[in-house]
Amino acid sequence: MTPDDLAHWQGWCGKAEWREEVLHGPDVLRLAEALGWDAESLGWPPLGHLALFLPPPGPRGPDGHPARGGFFPPVSLPRRMFAGADYRFHRPLIAGMPAVQMRVLDQLTPKQGKSGPLLLGRVWVTIWQEGEKALEEVQTIVWRDDGPPVPLPVPASPPPIGDAVFTPDPVQLFLFSAATANGHRIHYDAPYASAVEFCPGLVVHGPLVAAQLLGLWERRHGPARQFSFRAQAPLFAGQPITLSAGEDGLAARRCDGTLAQTATAG
Repeated sequence: MTPDDLAHWQGWCGKAEWREEVLHGPDVLRLAEALGWDAESLGWPPLGHLALFLPPPGPRGPDGHPARGGFFPPVSLPRRMFAGADYRFHRPLIAGMPAVQMRVLDQLTPKQGKSGPLLLGRVWVTIWQEGEKALEEVQTIVWRDDGPPVPLPVPASPPPIGDAVFTPDPVQLFLFSAATANGHRIHYDAPYASAVEFCPGLVVHGPLVAAQLLGLWERRHGPARQFSFRAQAPLFAGQPITLSAGEDGLAARRCDGTLAQTATAG
């Protein structure tokens, strides 16, 4: 990643992408199913907008993401992940009604991480409905180099203590990938995840865990007006994830006790 590379990639910053669509209720219900969320009694699932404004059909890269050079620049670092997001919920979205989405990559920042060079991208997403701003989202996207193989976490004894535990299996990861049109193969293609990205198992989506944390908060407090999450460590299918909510925020821990995700809601 040279200064010339960065200057070229920054040419993608500031270009807004606009889309309009009628919000399709069954799309949101598919996401609710993937989350294990009872939409009939609880209503719209947490982060339900992730099932809307899905990327249009087009070429895919070898990792399953949309081919680089479209919305995102052709970054040479091979690995990409959704590292966190900040949300502001201004009004509920209404299924069956049209809405408008704008998203823009507004910043690329090079960093040096423990495993080598990183590139941080910031994406702003805004959704309007009936002429009013409904939702704002700021995503943090990270590109990085290949890292060494990661061992499968060994369950701690005693296990982490929290308010809820869920154990995502490969079917749930597949359903979430399908509901959000997330083609990244580490979530559903075990041979690829192991041989190419050196993962010890299928990787749990960060937004899937974030939705579980937000759901835990909303069951207690009602609809959130704001929510933020940050990924700290990878989580893997078939291993229990412990969720907790306290005065200092929300957290998800791996079976070995490692803090995997932090979040706040209000």
